[in-house]
Parts: sequence; C-alpha cells; structure tokens
Amino acid sequence: MPSALVIGIAAIVLILGLAVFLRRRKNRARELYQHHLEDALVDGVLTEDEADELAGLRQDHALSEAEVRMVALTIYRRALHNAMADSRITTEEEATLRRLQKLLGLGDADLKEDRRQMQRVHLLAKIERGELPRVDPPVALDSGEICHWVVQARLAQKLTIPGPARPPFASLQFQVNDGAPFHVEGERSPLRDNEEILPLDMGMLLVTSRRILFRGARRGATLPHVKLEGIELFEDGLRLEAAANEPSLLFLLDDAELSAAILLSAARARRLDLRGAVPGRSA
Repeated sequence: MPSALVIGIAAIVLILGLAVFLRRRKNRARELYQHHLEDALVDGVLTEDEADELAGLRQDHALSEAEVRMVALTIYRRALHNAMADSRITTEEEATLRRLQKLLGLGDADLKEDRRQMQRVHLLAKIERGELPRVDPPVALDSGEICHWVVQARLAQKLTIPGPARPPFASLQFQVNDGAPFHVEGERSPLRDNEEILPLDMGMLLVTSRRILFRGARRGATLPHVKLEGIELFEDGLRLEAAANEPSLLFLLDDAELSAAILLSAARARRLDLRGAVPGRSA
C-alpha cells in the first residue's frame, strides 16, 4: 500500500494542477469577454443585443463584477495610452475617451489611479484648442500679463568636451512661426547625468502670456515670446532657440513635453495678439 506521504504528495499535486487549470480557464474566459467587448465598442455604440450577449458571457463563464471591471479598465487604459502616445490630444480623441469611459461604465472611483494621466489628457486637449491654463505666479508680473505655467527647472549649458567628436543629442524641433501642431514622435536623448550637460542653477520656469521667465537662486533669465524662434525638445529638457544675437536657453525639467506644448502655444498666441488677431481664449 502506498504510504501516507506518497498519498499526501499526490493530493497536493492534484490540487495544484486543478488550481492551474481553473486559473487558465478563468483567464481564457476574461480574454473571450474582452474580445467580445472590444468588438462591440468598435462603432462607439453598445446596442441592447450586444449588452445581452455580454451579459450571457459573464453568466456562462461565472465572471465576477470585479473581473468585468478589470476588463473594462484594461480596454480604457489601452485607449488612454494610445491617445497619449504623441502627447497631442485632439478634440476627437478627447471625446472618444469620454464616450468610452461612459460606455464601459467607469466612474471616477474606478479611474482614481489614472487621475494624473486624465488631467494631462484634458490639459493637452485644451492646449490643442488654444485654451491655455491660468496659474498663480510666484513672482510679480507686469500689468495685464497672465501666468500660464510654473514648473521647477534647472538652467544648464552644453559643454564642449575635448577629444573625438561625439554624436549629437537626439531631439525634436518645433518652430514658432510654422503653425504645425505639437506632437511628439521620434527619439529624444536624456540630458540629466550626461557629462556634456552642466547644471548652473535650480529655480522656477514661468511661461506667461508675454515671455518665458527663469528665477533661480543665483541666476535669472527672460526671453520674450516675440524673440523665441523654436523649441528643441529632449527627453527631460528644452532648448529655447532665440532670435539672432540672443543667447539660447537650456533647461532640465520633468515632463518636458507638456511644458513645450504650453510654451509653443503661448508664443504663437502672443504673435497673433501683436498682429491684431484674436488668439484662443485662456482657460
């Protein structure tokens, strides 16, 4: 007769095998449900027949409310990630995300972990429409001047290192006068911790309706929007290309993409304003 130890081991193996089988079956059920849900949402409408079919799938495969919610979150987060890929949110993309959230039955509580990304989506969508944010400035501004953005930044400069020529930093270029929409697509080099980049001072970078201001512990810099020719965007920094005879400015900062989008929109709005046109209203 088999010993108790052998019987015990066999029972454990059987239990573990059953657990793996059930988990795989549950995963397949969730994948099937997700596939049907994605197909139903392709046209942006969830019909009564499609809803009944999905309810039948949930019942047939004993999917819990939590599992269904997990599938809905997976679909929404994938759409959110795709929309954010180029750091440009069009009005159509924003409307699609709102409609998808409603169709999936996701509330604010379900998306609390995505709140920061969603706020960024809505802000980028407003910038796309020319609606710049308004924030309280940490320094006194001129009469009628509006502060649109404040972010911690490091003023820096690029050094020339003796020796063999080094490959240039990868970056994206945006010109103020060409009117091309802001979108991020392509390779960008990180600047932090690079021996060619020397941080000079830590401070606050402000984007106003008229200029870019840097206020550091030891240094300051000002660049009017009318003298800004272009923006070079790196992974974690910006180089502001000024008009002839004006020095360029290099900054290291978090979320360089969002800062670049606001800066580019503010500079273009200032030019329109000075030409007598009506820029996008401020949010």
